[in-house]
Amino acid sequence: MIYNEMLVQVPMCSHDKIDLNVCLINPNDDIRKELSYHKNIKVTETSDESGLAESENEFDIIISTKEISSVYMNRSLTEKGIAVQPCVSLTDTKTFKEAGKLMYINQPYWFFDENYEIKTILFSSKKYQAQADIVRNKSDFIEHTEYYNTDMHISAFNYPTKIFKQILPSIKI
Repeated sequence: MIYNEMLVQVPMCSHDKIDLNVCLINPNDDIRKELSYHKNIKVTETSDESGLAESENEFDIIISTKEISSVYMNRSLTEKGIAVQPCVSLTDTKTFKEAGKLMYINQPYWFFDENYEIKTILFSSKKYQAQADIVRNKSDFIEHTEYYNTDMHISAFNYPTKIFKQILPSIKI
């Protein structure tokens, strides 16, 4: 549940557009439920990134439970688009470098799941920086969540100094 909240709410509350065109790659029912709390969105689902092959500048947000190619991501997102995808850890520099090739912002965020294990997701954007550009008119009014809130959103992008120094060459903030 926590993973799905963070996978959906962070990008949704980082984009200032209200009428969003969202692509879900390999979604589950919990992701669909999280997304259902947002109004005025158009949702497209695909089982993998090949479903993005025909899209160009189409999606405001891509939410994926699988790794996405930077080429598909860049081509399919609008000029202010955001994509999130899983990454192995806060030091998964291979994934950071691949996803960040064509993106303006590219950085991981982390949180604790129900079992108090650290989970990480990679946030990639053509415009928005997740901490600086959080849309408080969205994030402050999400009431159904058990974990996500504005403060958790902002703090998820803070890293211990040792990790920050390690990943700095492979992220874009």
